[in-house]
Amino acid sequence: MRIITLIVIMAFLLTGLISCKKETQTQEFTDSPIIESYLETGKVLTVKVTRQIPFSSDVTYSPDDINHLTMNLTCNNTTRVLTAIGNGQYVDSSIIVTDNSTFNLSFSYNKKSVSAYTSIPVKPHNLTQSATTYTITKIVAGSGFPSGGFTQPTPLTITWSNTDNSYYLVIVENIETTLDPIRDFGTNTPPTNRFKKTPTTAAQIEIRAQEFQYYGMHRIIIYHVLPDYATLYQSNSTSSQNLSNPSTSIVNGYGIFTGLNSDTLFVNVKQP
Repeated sequence: MRIITLIVIMAFLLTGLISCKKETQTQEFTDSPIIESYLETGKVLTVKVTRQIPFSSDVTYSPDDINHLTMNLTCNNTTRVLTAIGNGQYVDSSIIVTDNSTFNLSFSYNKKSVSAYTSIPVKPHNLTQSATTYTITKIVAGSGFPSGGFTQPTPLTITWSNTDNSYYLVIVENIETTLDPIRDFGTNTPPTNRFKKTPTTAAQIEIRAQEFQYYGMHRIIIYHVLPDYATLYQSNSTSSQNLSNPSTSIVNGYGIFTGLNSDTLFVNVKQP
């Protein structure tokens, strides 16, 4: 009898805990804004604000209209009100994004003061590349292997100065009007004309032959990025769900508000 009573009590407590947990999950949702802004030297300053997508439909949203917020941006001690252009986007083409500039964003949302800050890192410097022309043998389906087999080219090496171990991201993009495939893709969907390397705190990256998909001129963009951008990249996506992760630079909101700076190299991928 004592065992049966104990089981009943435990079942009751467990049911109560599950009920409390469900209540807590519903009450935990706060309609906080998601900020998305990448401030890059030479580009128009743009800030996008969206709402979170909660897991539960039983939530209360703020009455604030994301298209009519008073968005204040301070750049190097000069404050301006950004212009709303719809779809949660705010711009100011008169603000010049330059090296070492600092930015502070602030607005009111859901009766809270939302703020964010960032700075623009310096442009990558002392860039070098191991080659400006890169030779890759064309791989044709059904043609068999060439005499002696394939010899993989030495990886293309890009280097830069990085004395403070900050983050760098490299994007490689084929800029030809017509894409000439290096290999036969068969019935598979052809890959895009660009690919990225994982952000690194090193002072160089290697680009291997198998990473190139097409012949022709490629633009290699080396971005100097901040840690928050590297963290976002490691989540493998820039969906609104990933942007809802907390950012150390944003108060009473989520997303990313970050600065980046870049320089460009070129390499021509050719057949032997």
